Amino acid sequence: MLEEKKMQVIASIVLYHHSYEQVENTLRSLLREQCVERIVLIDNGGSGWASSLNNDRLYYILSGYNVGFAQAHNLAIMLYLMDFKYFLICNPDISFTSGSVECLYRFACLGAHQFVSPRMCYSDGRFQYSCRLLPTPLNLLLRYFLPTLGRKMDVNYELQQADYNQTFFVPSVSGCFMLLKCELLKKLHGFDERYFMYLEDVDLCRRALRLTNIVYFPGVTITHLFGKGSYKNITMLRYHICSAIAYFNKWGWFFDRERRQYNKQFLRDIPMLHQDN
Repeated sequence: MLEEKKMQVIASIVLYHHSYEQVENTLRSLLREQCVERIVLIDNGGSGWASSLNNDRLYYILSGYNVGFAQAHNLAIMLYLMDFKYFLICNPDISFTSGSVECLYRFACLGAHQFVSPRMCYSDGRFQYSCRLLPTPLNLLLRYFLPTLGRKMDVNYELQQADYNQTFFVPSVSGCFMLLKCELLKKLHGFDERYFMYLEDVDLCRRALRLTNIVYFPGVTITHLFGKGSYKNITMLRYHICSAIAYFNKWGWFFDRERRQYNKQFLRDIPMLHQDN
């Protein structure tokens, strides 16, 4: 029996009170990519305009209420996963030049990579450290409450001394733009829905590490606005704290042997700048 031919890439975007103008650059970027054969817009509320967009590649899902980032993406994963080869998790504040997803997709296919993430920068052109170690409670606590010490710890946590001009394996990448093979996403059962917002990407990465490598690929650069909402908004901060509690309750707070082993392994193998031979 012949295997059913699958389409190339499906992209999933979660909206919550986003205007069309806020998402326009992301949609334009994705629609320029021929390999992105479907773009699913999941409306968690306040973005009903997305239901009337006139494009055969755009699909609209109304979640009914604000179910959060993880559960919203899972709606698209549940409905469309088996029709495609790769699934692109994409934030609504992303933009990139034409051919970027095609290049990332071809890199994944040619290397048989199941989980890839590109180089990222801010809208002003500054490099964004999107690759990280698996977090400890101290990493997150210091960032909020003792930011000076937090920034010192971030040098190691954000792998700031890595040579980001090279391709390498990482323990965790930002969830704003991740390309995963659909077969892998099926095995992972999508995102863990106990996270309403924040750390669902870290949890997904951690579960994926048991099945495959996560690959950072510098051959593609995307632009991410990245507002750090939890640093400015008390509601977002509460979501972040709740997610952190859920994450460390699941994986371990201070006695997490697997975390130590993963972080030690990747720190040993990741190419570093000014590293002595």
